[in-house]
Amino acid sequence: MDTVRTKKNEKKDSPPPNEEQLDAINFGEGYACVEAGPGSGKSFVLVQRFARLIRDGVSPDDTLSLSFTRTAAKNLRDRVEAQVGKLTTTRTAGAQTFHALGLAFAMEERDAFPYELAEFPLAGEPVSAKLSGDAARRYELDPRAFRPLVSLWKRKRLRAPSLIRDFEDKVDAKSLRMALAYKDYDKRMKAAGVLDFDSLILEMVEILDKNPEVRKRWVRDWLQLDEAQDMSRIEWDLAKLISGKSVCAVGDVSQGIYGFRGSDSRLFLEMESMFPGTETLFLSANFRSSPEIVNFIRPIAATQDLASKFHTQNPSGPEVSIRGFNSTGDEAAWVISEIKGEV
Repeated sequence: MDTVRTKKNEKKDSPPPNEEQLDAINFGEGYACVEAGPGSGKSFVLVQRFARLIRDGVSPDDTLSLSFTRTAAKNLRDRVEAQVGKLTTTRTAGAQTFHALGLAFAMEERDAFPYELAEFPLAGEPVSAKLSGDAARRYELDPRAFRPLVSLWKRKRLRAPSLIRDFEDKVDAKSLRMALAYKDYDKRMKAAGVLDFDSLILEMVEILDKNPEVRKRWVRDWLQLDEAQDMSRIEWDLAKLISGKSVCAVGDVSQGIYGFRGSDSRLFLEMESMFPGTETLFLSANFRSSPEIVNFIRPIAATQDLASKFHTQNPSGPEVSIRGFNSTGDEAAWVISEIKGEV
C-alpha cells in the first residue's frame, strides 16, 4: 500500500503529519494500540488512515470506524469524504457508533434472535424507562438505582439467571431482588420485541459468539476504534468478534470518562492479551498547549510510558496555577472575572 508523506490530505493550512502520526496513519495489517496524549491529533490520525485505505483501494464496505457518539462518527466520515469523495457504504460499515452497529445487526439478523423482534426493535428512552420502572417497582426498588446497575451488568455480560443463582448462594436479599427485577425487565422487553441500548451490544456479541455463520457476515478487515480507553469489556469482545486483518485502537487513558458505566482503560493498555502481536505506537506531540501545561501534566498523567515522551513546539505561556473554591458559584464568578481581566 502507498504511504502518506505529504500534507495534501487535509486542509491546505494544516501542518503535515509528524513521524509518530505517520507511523499510525501508515499502519497496515495487524494490531496497533495507539497511545495518544492531549492535543496530539487523535481524530486527525484516524481520518488520514481511513482516507489512505480508501485511496489504496480498500472497499469502504470492508472498513469500520467505531465511535461512541453520532457527532464523532459523522465528523470522521465528513472529513474522510472531503478527501476521497462520497463514500457509498452499507449501514454496517464506514463510520458508526457502537449502538448504531448494534441496531443494524438487530434489524438485519432478526432471524438469529431467540425471540421475535418488533419491526423497529430499539426501545427508546420512554419505553425502556417505563419497562424498567415497572420491573423495579414490582420488587420495591428505586428505578433510578435499578437502571444503571442493570446497564453495568449487561456491559459485563451478566445475565439474570446466573446472577439470581449467585445471590441465592450468598444469601444476599437486596441484590437478589435486583436480579429478579432484571429478569422481569428482560421478560417485558422480550414480550414487546424490543432492545434497550445495552442489549443491542449484548445480544449482538452473544449471537456472534455462538453463530459462526452470522459472524462471517460481520467481519470487517479494517477496524478502527476511537476513544478506546472508554471501551468496556463487552465492546472489546465485539471488536474481537468482528475484526479481520487489522485493528487500530486510539485512546488516551488520562481522558477516560465512562468508568461509571463499566469502561476499563487497562483493557486498552493490555490490548496484547486480546490481540496477540499488538504493536504499541505513541502520539506524544501536543499541538494545543503551552510548554508550561505539558510539563505540568507529565508527572500526573495516567501512563508514564506515554507521558515521558510528551513535548510541544508551541510558544511559552503563563505558569500553571491551582485554585480551590468553596462552591461552583465561586468558581464560575472567578472564571468570569478572569475572562473580563478583573482578576
